[in-house]
Amino acid sequence: MGARRLFLLLPVWFRFTLVTLAVFFCGVVLSRPAGANDERPLTGDVAVAARAVDAFAHPSAGHDPRNDLPHDFAEEQNRTPRTVTAPDGTQRAVDDGGGCSGPAGDTEWDFSVACRAHDLGYDLLRYAEHKGRPLPHDARKELDDRLAADLHRQCEINPRDAKTTCHAVAEVYAQGLKFNSWRQRWGPPGHEPVVAWAFGSAVVVFLLLARTGNRRREDPLAPHPVVQDRYATFLRIASLGLLVIGETIATIAHWTGFDPNWLWALQVVPIFFFAGGHANLLSWQEHQEHKGGFGCYISSRISWLMRPVLAFVLLWVVLFAALNLLDVEVDAYSRLITHPLWFLGVYILAVCATPVMAWLHRNHRLTTPAVLTAVTIGVEVLRASLDWRTGGYVILLLGALLMQQYGFFYADGSLDRIPKRTLAGVSAVTLPAIATLVYFGGNPRSVIILGLGQVCLALLARRPISNWLAGRSWHVIDFVRTAPMTIYLAYLVVLGLVVWMIGLVTAPVVLVLILVPLLLVFHRFETRRTWFPKLSHESHRTRLATGLGAAYGVFGVLGFVVTGFLGAEATLVVLPVDPLQNVIHLLLGWYLIHIARTGSCDKRLPWLLTALACVPPLLVLEPTAFVVVPHVATIGLALLASIPRPPVRTPAATPAAATPSQGDLVGSSGPVR
Repeated sequence: MGARRLFLLLPVWFRFTLVTLAVFFCGVVLSRPAGANDERPLTGDVAVAARAVDAFAHPSAGHDPRNDLPHDFAEEQNRTPRTVTAPDGTQRAVDDGGGCSGPAGDTEWDFSVACRAHDLGYDLLRYAEHKGRPLPHDARKELDDRLAADLHRQCEINPRDAKTTCHAVAEVYAQGLKFNSWRQRWGPPGHEPVVAWAFGSAVVVFLLLARTGNRRREDPLAPHPVVQDRYATFLRIASLGLLVIGETIATIAHWTGFDPNWLWALQVVPIFFFAGGHANLLSWQEHQEHKGGFGCYISSRISWLMRPVLAFVLLWVVLFAALNLLDVEVDAYSRLITHPLWFLGVYILAVCATPVMAWLHRNHRLTTPAVLTAVTIGVEVLRASLDWRTGGYVILLLGALLMQQYGFFYADGSLDRIPKRTLAGVSAVTLPAIATLVYFGGNPRSVIILGLGQVCLALLARRPISNWLAGRSWHVIDFVRTAPMTIYLAYLVVLGLVVWMIGLVTAPVVLVLILVPLLLVFHRFETRRTWFPKLSHESHRTRLATGLGAAYGVFGVLGFVVTGFLGAEATLVVLPVDPLQNVIHLLLGWYLIHIARTGSCDKRLPWLLTALACVPPLLVLEPTAFVVVPHVATIGLALLASIPRPPVRTPAATPAAATPSQGDLVGSSGPVR
């Protein structure tokens, strides 16, 4: 019995509790900010603040800690410090605006002086951060230890006939404070979007549980996959492998301060999108033969990709949450894992563009690649002249679409008519040009030259490699094709051992011990066949769910590329993202694609859940327009889609108008229910 069936046998309340606790644990741990200690020496006002923190942490009866405050501290932090004598006889600097933030406030044992002094010490941490150099982590730890000692000391001085209760309350206050400091990695205290995190965690729970009860059966009328072109499949797998290896070497080279130009030899992204274009066009044509629309095509084409990617991401989120709980430094390894995922996000965009690009290929075969080439060159010129950083993302997408068009020519047999001498001549010109650009300029300024040379080489190697694939070697390629994320997971296990053995990072050895037994489980999950019924009708809701699902799936995948799995915030082109938001986006995209494939788009609950999933990003402290606009628009569309359609009314038969057939109703108003 599979793990999913065992999970479904559990009571609903137990499933809900189990998932909620797991999500809460991961959310709390992964919301921790990056906590690298600043090793720069303390100077100026920051050094004065450090001495003041030391005075706060080690008070005495004969020293006024207010004299140690920086000269502009009160003005910068809008505080009015004054000196008071604590119940233990020591002098403390406090501000009347402070106090205990626990549920019982200052309590009946009067923790007020200790809490106010601690709050003013936290203001010193904020002051140092404002000056550009946060204090070391030990500063906050010392302040927290001082407060814990003061609270317990107050219980000895003023027990009020409840010493045991007082010590229990003091311990709760102290542990809660230390937990919050640990969660903030002992850095400067700051205001955090707790409501957004709580709401976001609840949304993750709902999205995870929304599909646990769904069951799928094979539909014998569903279209079967098109016949595999073994060479095109080999190109996709080989380019994917070289791409991952190249990204790994580039990341490790960056760690070691070594940036070799020859890594461009492993940049086979054009070949990946060239071979992907071949598969995308054949799949689109197969859907058209079965009267399928673009919504059904896109959902079926990317669902096989998003499902293992989501499982892969959730697996690493849980693993990194466990390591993060132990304060293991895994940020570098997190980036190493997530960075190669960028091509998956771009590939989803290329898949979504396939119906339009296929129409352009059919009606404007030569004009389309010419226009894409001209636009790509124009964007490259603008990026170089205006230092337009976002232009790099545009070039990447345009290059993917251009290589996909070349794949269309390969799919319809047009490239087979090109003489081998021509292919060899183009390769002989483009590859030295690439080498020259790399040697003198550091990187080739045009992906067009790189892609053209690689495509020509791929066409020249087609016959010998196809003969090689006709034997047993195809079984290896077919295994990799059916379980790519499992292979990537195994690759990461080996990579973890390598980087640990050469001393770059220490965390992967722990990850390897955890990942090895999970490989078989993940492989079984990825290779498990999932069948969906063939939809007889594609409604506007199906297209809307597919479009939104693809968009949010891309947001989620690319979001992890820029943030990693830890609690760092980053910007995806113009959209601010964080790991929790990435999880929500990826889950929402997966869920919308799922309801599009299962024909559940006419139900109200999926759309209400979609609207709910777009609320957490709006609850952050200062959401930007790039956050508000797409999420508010999605909420509006989801609420409109949740409005039930009026039932189809069949008019009575009259001599002037016969009763419409079921086919007429399907063609005009939707399926008969």
